[in-house]
Amino acid sequence: MILLATWIAFCAVFAVLARNRPMLSVGLATALWFLVPSIAGHLITGQADGSLSFHPASWLVLAAFGVQCFYNGRRLVAVLADHVMLFLIFIVVIAVALVNTRYSTFGGGTVILIDQIVVPLLVFMLILLGATTRSLQRFRTTLIVLTAASVIVAIVQWSLKETVFYSAQFADTYWFDPRYDRWMGTFDQPLALSLVVCVVTPLLAGVKHWWLRVPLLALMVTGALVSQSRLGIALVVVAAVYVVIATATTPARRALGLLVTATAIVSAAFSPLAAGVLGRLENDTGSTHARELAVSFFLSDWPDFFLVGQGISSSYRVASAAGLGTSLESSILMYAIDIGIVFAVLYFGSMLYLLVRYRSSSTVRGIQFAGVLAFVIPMTYSALATRSVAGILVWSILAVVTASSLIRKAELRSDAADLLEVGPGVETGDHAVVAGARQVL
Repeated sequence: MILLATWIAFCAVFAVLARNRPMLSVGLATALWFLVPSIAGHLITGQADGSLSFHPASWLVLAAFGVQCFYNGRRLVAVLADHVMLFLIFIVVIAVALVNTRYSTFGGGTVILIDQIVVPLLVFMLILLGATTRSLQRFRTTLIVLTAASVIVAIVQWSLKETVFYSAQFADTYWFDPRYDRWMGTFDQPLALSLVVCVVTPLLAGVKHWWLRVPLLALMVTGALVSQSRLGIALVVVAAVYVVIATATTPARRALGLLVTATAIVSAAFSPLAAGVLGRLENDTGSTHARELAVSFFLSDWPDFFLVGQGISSSYRVASAAGLGTSLESSILMYAIDIGIVFAVLYFGSMLYLLVRYRSSSTVRGIQFAGVLAFVIPMTYSALATRSVAGILVWSILAVVTASSLIRKAELRSDAADLLEVGPGVETGDHAVVAGARQVL
């Protein structure tokens, strides 16, 4: 408990010092999730299990949000008022999840509830509270740097055939076997690495210098290869093509960029890095069949979970009792069992609402594409239903989608207002611009 008390004290002090810049707390919490997997969180907090074994980043976010309630409560209320229906959905989902988990016969899901639902939603609010154009761009850079660092670790793991960091913790993990040759960098699972590189790759469209952007693209593709996620490799290639097209200034440069990208992808396909992926294409070790069984089970038993769930993490035990041998391999299906179909649809529907509502202009290039990937990929594995970086990554990306769109719209309104103040001396050729500005207002 002494180690935990020390960490909580550090979080409180940091939150107070950063009270005027909540994005600093968000950035540090994100870095903790990127660099410290959940299985190693106890090295910082001293709590390996039990109801207080939250990830170290969760304690920091809880402290930061508490400080903001005290020091910046009026602004926080204004943010809540601007998105009142959305936050009401969050409160309902958290309350239902808490009740289902508290009175579940399965039990054991409170830590996942805090790490993967409550804290990520608090991060969403903190980003809306502290977002500026500069802070969002710095946060994007932070995500890129952290992802690149984790991919480098994963490449070292692949070359040495060992975990490098947190070896003792991974050795005690039931799924880990170096013979599989799938690596995770500094994350909890290889699929978490795949999720991160896929989501972060579109953000490279905001990197100005090609000599920095191209190596980063290559690094992201390599990260997907090392994770051996088939879907991840396909999506990261699509994201890389998007970055090439979005950053090319002329058709000739776009064509050249696509040619170079295609050549690099073909070369990677024949490299030793791709050997494991090719093996999984020939023999997926039953993962596709497991997903088919999971969907079949859910479709046959969905009335049992329509309104009332079994509690967070109960989907694992339900799947095991049904003889599936694996989880349901989909975050939304697992949440449907954990908290009920109605509330799972509300939760994931709120994500979709944000993507549709704020799909237009943004101050962060590539963020909408990143948001779509952050929404889609967790549907294909147990991302948000297990302790991993997925929760904070998904909701921080959705927060940036929302905040950057709102900031951009505010800038457009400001520019339009400036045009309207030009007065009678405006040039004839500018009348159409002023008319357009009036339509914006």
